[in-house]
Amino acid sequence: MDGHTCLRHGKYFKSLVEMYVWVLHFFILWLGPSNAQPPAGKLRVLLFTDTECPICQKITPRVQKLADEYQGSVSFELIYPTAQLKESQVKAFQHEYKLSLPHRLDPKHQFVRRYKVTTTPEVVLLSATDQVLYQGSIDDQFYKLGSYRTAPQRHYLKEALEYSLQGKPVPLAYTKAVGCLIND
Repeated sequence: MDGHTCLRHGKYFKSLVEMYVWVLHFFILWLGPSNAQPPAGKLRVLLFTDTECPICQKITPRVQKLADEYQGSVSFELIYPTAQLKESQVKAFQHEYKLSLPHRLDPKHQFVRRYKVTTTPEVVLLSATDQVLYQGSIDDQFYKLGSYRTAPQRHYLKEALEYSLQGKPVPLAYTKAVGCLIND
C-alpha cells in the first residue's frame, strides 16, 4: 500500500503532493483569504458597464485612457452584465466610444455574483492571484444618482492602481458605485 492515510478522516493519499494540496485546501477554507498585498506586477481591472447607462457612456472612455496609460502592467476588461445584450450592440458601443478593450458578456451574472457587483459602472481591481484590491467607482464625478461634478476631484481607481503597483495596500479599498442597477 503506497501513500499516506489521514487517520482522522480515513482518506488515502497516493502521494505527498495530494496530501499537501489537501492541507493547503484546509487552511484556505478555514483560515480565509490572505490580506497580503501582491508584489508589483500584472493586475486586472474589470469594468462592469452597460451600453444604455448614461453614466457608463460618460465614464467608460476614461477607463480606456487608464488602460492605455498602464498598458503592460495592468490588463483591463469590460464586462457587460445585461442579459438581453447582443454582441453586435457591444461592438457598436465600443466603436462609438473608441474602446479597444477586450470584453465579455455576462448574461448569467457569473462575474456579477462572484464579485458582488450591483451597479454599472463599477470597477474591480484584482491582484495577480485574483484578490480584490479595490472595488467601486472609477472616480468621484458622480457622487449620488442625479448629482455630479463637472470634473472628478478624486480618481479612486488610479489611486488604487498606483498603490497596488508599488506593492502597497490600497488605503481606500471600497467606494459605493453610483450608476445603473444591475437587474437579475
